[in-house]
Amino acid sequence: MTVKTKFKVIYLIGLILLFTSLFLEWYSFQAYTSDNKLIGFWSYNLFTEWSTMISGDQHFNNKIKPNNLSIPIEISILFIFSIIASGYSVLFKDLEQNVELDKLYPYAYLNFLLISLNLYYIFAFPIFYLLPNKLYFPFLLVKDREMGVNYYYSIGPGYVLQIIGFIMIFPYILFYYSTINSFKSEHQSPKNVIQRYIQQVQEPLDLDSLIAKEELKLKFNDRTDNESEDYSYIKRSNSNKKRRSR
Repeated sequence: MTVKTKFKVIYLIGLILLFTSLFLEWYSFQAYTSDNKLIGFWSYNLFTEWSTMISGDQHFNNKIKPNNLSIPIEISILFIFSIIASGYSVLFKDLEQNVELDKLYPYAYLNFLLISLNLYYIFAFPIFYLLPNKLYFPFLLVKDREMGVNYYYSIGPGYVLQIIGFIMIFPYILFYYSTINSFKSEHQSPKNVIQRYIQQVQEPLDLDSLIAKEELKLKFNDRTDNESEDYSYIKRSNSNKKRRSR
């Protein structure tokens, strides 16, 4: 297995992790009594927002429920689309087997869209959604000695997979873009531009057609010369007849 193939396999595994992370828990907020009894639990998912596994008397649990983060679902849908499209480009638009690299430009920029959304979740999620809602990052244990309750704040496996996925997809995306960009630079170099222009304006050499054209020209010239000689002969004959009649 070559180095490029290994990077490709790692990249595909990273895509699977990114896709899976969207449906896992991204953050959890838990409350325990001093004797470690769970009395409050809330977990956050990008699609379902906050959910709890505590049943029965939920008065305290409902009281400590965090505010909805309201991350736009459109971003998650776009993220899923970019994951699928990027996987398609790697599996069916392979750089090593595709000779028309100029047609792969959109996929290179699509991969950058994927990594941009990935970075959005990694950085924007804690900065713009967690911390403003007083949800500590990445984890923290807060003890309320007056109430005898311990609050535990922690990121979830979904967020962790986002970080791992970024590490796994970044090298191949960089390789994919650099290969496309190098081909684009070489394709647009002055030497290649001039060469393509010459190929476009230069007519293909057809020897049979050229020979036929030359033979036609020779026949036409011979015929024209013969007609000119006949015309001159007739003209001279008419002149001689006129002289004799005088």
